[in-house]
Amino acid sequence: RWGSDRLIQPEQVVIPREDELPPEAAVEKEALLARGIRSVLGVPTMAGGRLAGFAGASMHSSHREWDTESITLLRTLSEIILGATDRHESHRALEESLARARTAVYGTVGALSTLTERRDPYTAGHQRRVAQLACAIGGELGLPEADIEGIHVAGLLHDIGKIRVPAEILSKPGSLDGNEFSIIRTHPSVGHEILNSVEFPWPVSEMVLQHHERLDGSGYPAGLSGDEILLQARILGVADVVEAMSSHRPYRAALTMDMAIDEISRNRGILYDPAVVDACLRLFREQGFSFEEQDEEAAGQAA
Repeated sequence: RWGSDRLIQPEQVVIPREDELPPEAAVEKEALLARGIRSVLGVPTMAGGRLAGFAGASMHSSHREWDTESITLLRTLSEIILGATDRHESHRALEESLARARTAVYGTVGALSTLTERRDPYTAGHQRRVAQLACAIGGELGLPEADIEGIHVAGLLHDIGKIRVPAEILSKPGSLDGNEFSIIRTHPSVGHEILNSVEFPWPVSEMVLQHHERLDGSGYPAGLSGDEILLQARILGVADVVEAMSSHRPYRAALTMDMAIDEISRNRGILYDPAVVDACLRLFREQGFSFEEQDEEAAGQAA
């Protein structure tokens, strides 16, 4: 009781000699003697006018008269420790907040992606596979993890604008006529419109808007060329072409992966970014990238 009453005070606790403690401090004296402590200095740390902690020093071999310099040094140390603790707690709180935000973002992204694919059964899994390949290309190019995460989100949502495309056009078994193709070509702009109001930490809506732009300016919707197109969108564009060509569509059977690889190889530097194409080729030719293997891995993780 004697010790606790002093520990809650804002002033330091100075015990030069354990044998000079008053009778009411018998418990504290016994505890000090049991540990061989002869002299004690305790300094409180205040935060917002409240006691936040204590820093202490003790002497075992002899008694000590604690001078002002010792008290100041210990108080400074106590404040440094408190500051470091506060920063650690703030950092942990920030990390927890970011984790909750990331969970919310991916929950929304997953729901939107599923909504898009349910309207177009022939492209079920297309957005997910494009995201997988695009992220692998980004990794091969040495992009930072934060950029790759943004590419992943954009890949999962790049065709969200198709929710405004009539289902009969999406599932039409024959070739599209000019008017139908014009409607299909609106999906990047519609996707940008849908996603532009969402505050992603990456330029997701711009990536979605530009994923059908081509290096020579022949793409849509704005006819951008070269470096006018975001690198992330150039990556999505290559991944989108490779996945689409190698997958079944209502108007044609799936083409071979060799044909998809030939398409990006022939148009390297014309339609598609050379560095992106080279990274994609390395993934398939040297590293054995496979959509099936990636899908199985993702399913295993989800399970």
